[in-house]
Amino acid sequence: MTEQRDNVDDDSETELDRAWDALEAGDPEAALQIASTIAEDEPSRWVLEASARLELDDLRGAREALTRASRDRPAEEDADLCWTAAEISLREWKLEDAARLFAITARLDPTAPALGRQALCADALGDHAAADAFLREAERLDPEGWKFPPRLDEDEMTEVLDEAIGMLDPDFQEALEETPILIEPMPSVALIDRENPAETPPDMLGLFVGVSQLDRGGESGELPASIHLFQRNLERSCADREDLVMELRVTLYHEIGHMLGFDEEGVDRMGLA
Repeated sequence: MTEQRDNVDDDSETELDRAWDALEAGDPEAALQIASTIAEDEPSRWVLEASARLELDDLRGAREALTRASRDRPAEEDADLCWTAAEISLREWKLEDAARLFAITARLDPTAPALGRQALCADALGDHAAADAFLREAERLDPEGWKFPPRLDEDEMTEVLDEAIGMLDPDFQEALEETPILIEPMPSVALIDRENPAETPPDMLGLFVGVSQLDRGGESGELPASIHLFQRNLERSCADREDLVMELRVTLYHEIGHMLGFDEEGVDRMGLA
């Protein structure tokens, strides 16, 4: 009986490896399909499922899977569980809870990624000095994999933005004339999609707000359109100034696509980036 149990454990481990490989390859649906073949009493299955459902923006499903994973042990006592719980709280915009859980994760397993997520939480909570301290520590722990992000002052950001707009086709430039572009440090709670907060995560790089040009009907009650670019998130996602200039341009063009009324696939087909 013990030998049979060992075989089951070995098989589960193999399937979990396959599921994690699928998730890391960008296929959360395949990861969930593989996970469904693993015994329900294997807690690691539910950690995987919670992570896969997060990738699918299924916050409720992720939370339910986390509950099953932590049935026999508190999340705060296991680094993987704690990380997963923190990620779910972050996507739910429970920023203080996410910051607390990422801090526990960093104590259980001090890594640069955990410090990077602490930096994100600090930025989202408005404490940019603390965010920079976390990023400096992440760079110290992993100098090859983590670099302190490039920073642009207000004049440099404006210059880069003007350059990006100047490279647009004249038709796109004209479309921007009535749409303000707002450069902000971080997303604000006011911009959250209340019905589906996963659509507007704290680490988003940009956001189009309002009615697209395709859907406008000229009614007085329509909200004014605007494009928001989040500087701290853009900076944190880049290794150097050159990367930052390119990422800002790609993000701006992406949001212009939404302003014109294209969905995600349509934006990709536009080839603005």
